[in-house]
Amino acid sequence: MAFSYWESKEWLEGIDLCVIGGGIVGLSAAIFAKEKHPHWHIVVLESTPFGGGGSSKNAGFACFGSASELRQDRMELGDKEALQLVKKRLEGLQLLRRTLGDEAIGFSACGSVEFFVPGGLKPLRDEELKDLNEWISGATGVSNTFETCAASKFSEYASRPEERAIFSRLEGVIDTGRLNRTMRGRAHEMGIDLICGMEVKRLDEFETGWSVKVEQGKNNGAVHAPRVVIATNAFARELMPMADVAPALNRVLVTEPIPNWDFHHAVHLEAGYVYARSIGNRMLIGGGRHWDLPPADTEKKLEDWLHSLWPRTKKAAIAYRWVGYLGIGSSRQPIIRKLGRGAVAAVRMGGMGIAIGMQVGKQAAELLSSD
Repeated sequence: MAFSYWESKEWLEGIDLCVIGGGIVGLSAAIFAKEKHPHWHIVVLESTPFGGGGSSKNAGFACFGSASELRQDRMELGDKEALQLVKKRLEGLQLLRRTLGDEAIGFSACGSVEFFVPGGLKPLRDEELKDLNEWISGATGVSNTFETCAASKFSEYASRPEERAIFSRLEGVIDTGRLNRTMRGRAHEMGIDLICGMEVKRLDEFETGWSVKVEQGKNNGAVHAPRVVIATNAFARELMPMADVAPALNRVLVTEPIPNWDFHHAVHLEAGYVYARSIGNRMLIGGGRHWDLPPADTEKKLEDWLHSLWPRTKKAAIAYRWVGYLGIGSSRQPIIRKLGRGAVAAVRMGGMGIAIGMQVGKQAAELLSSD
C-alpha cells in the first residue's frame, strides 16, 4: 500500500533535506541546517520509536576517555592524532551543553574514577600518569586532568587496602532520556518533522537529488529530496555497503533502588570496555564486548562484577536489562564525508556519541551548505 494523500502532502513532499536517523547526530544535523536555512522543509526519518541505536540506549557518560583508554589511543594513533581526538570530544561536549543547557540534559559534573580489578589492566605508573597529564593538558588546559588516589575514598566500593584509583574531575554524566526528549522538543519547535517507524530501505541518486525508499508497516513509497544526511551510525552499511563501520553490541544492567546509596561517580573499568555509574540510588553497569563471550555469559559476568565491586548491590534485583549498539570501525575517527552532490554521511561514533554526536551533526550540516 502507498501513503495517503494527506500523509504525502503534509510530510513527505516538498522536502529540502531528508535526514536518515533520528538520534543525536541526525537531529543535530537537522537543527543546525534549520538554523542556517530557516525556510527549508526538513524531515528526519527514524526507524524506531525512540531514536534507538546508541542515542536512547547509552549509559549517559559525558566523558572523553579514561587514563588507560587514552594510553592505548596514544600507542595506536600517535600523540598528535590522539590529542586531536580528545579535543573533538571536549569541544563536542561543550557544544552539547551550550546548545541545550545542562539542566535540560541532566548534566552532572560528578567526576569519573577508573578502578583496576585484580587480573585485569595494570594501573598507570606515576611517571606514566605524569606524562599523560602533560600530554593531555594541550586539550584540557589543566595540569592535573588525572589524579591518583586511594580507592578506599569512594564509599560503597569494595576496595583492597593497597588499591589505587585514578580520578578525573573533568568528566560527568547526563540523563540520556532527558537529552533525547530535549533534542526532539528543539526540533519540533523549529518546525523540523520527525517521523518515527519509517524504515529506509534504499537510497538512489537521480538527476535532481535523491530518492529514499521507505517502509512503514504495510505502507511503502519513496521520498524525494535534493539533500540527504545518512546518520544511522552502526547500521550505515545497510545504505553504504562499503562503509568501514559495523555494529558492536553492548549490554547494560540497572538495579532496583538501593536504600541510602552513596556512590555518585562515573566509573571506567578495563580501559572503558566496562563502565558503571549511579543513577540516583540505582547502579548501572554495562559493556564487556571485549570478553567475547556468549550474550548470557557476558550479562552474568557484568552482574558478578557489579556485586563484587559494590557489595550492597547484591540485595538489589536487576530492574532493567537492554542492549545497545556502538558504531565501530578500523579507525576511532568518525566518518563525515560527502557521498555526492547534496549527500553527506555522518556515522561511526566509536562509542563516543554523547561527546561527539552533536559536533558531527553540525559538521554534516556545514558540509551540505558548502554545496
